[in-house]
Amino acid sequence: MKLLNSALTTLLSLSLISTAVYCEESKHTVGLVAGIASGEYKNSSKDGDGFIQSYLFYNYQVIDNFSVEIGYNGATEYDSWDCKEDHNDNWTCSWSENNKIFNMDVDDFELDGLVAAIKGDIVISKRNSLYGKIGAQYYDFEFTGNDHYIEGDSGTGLFLEAGWQYVWDLGIGMNVGVRYQDMGDLTLTSSNVGISYSF
Repeated sequence: MKLLNSALTTLLSLSLISTAVYCEESKHTVGLVAGIASGEYKNSSKDGDGFIQSYLFYNYQVIDNFSVEIGYNGATEYDSWDCKEDHNDNWTCSWSENNKIFNMDVDDFELDGLVAAIKGDIVISKRNSLYGKIGAQYYDFEFTGNDHYIEGDSGTGLFLEAGWQYVWDLGIGMNVGVRYQDMGDLTLTSSNVGISYSF
């Protein structure tokens, strides 16, 4: 019983300290965002709707409502599932092998990107705000077919994002947003959801 009381007292103290620290000053934020993207490559949008994106970021609040952000962005193409129901109401699913990307003879796509951006917030209420990000992304992407390199590119491109975010008192937050990435011949537009922690 003594151990239980000590553990509860410790947890309550840590909770109060973290709340006090968050309310006093929260300049650092880390987060993870995931989304589904559609794309266009060399002016062809055909079969460019199946991309999964992830974005891991850190941002530092420089002044009120403005932060600088660095992050890692990754994306991959996901294959369509072909599911069929038999006469016993059982479903059988398999990968669709005919899912070509942008009408090219490729079946896989990978993107890696490093992002540097400026983030601005428009405060709506104590916990709600709208945000916007503008920055540059160093990107490296490639298309492959049957596990062989077909084509790709690397360089620096535009990174834009806008959305809504909500932050609880303990610093845990969530956001929903829309992102646009211009990477030369390739552009991606995605809808995203994310979680973050400010400290």
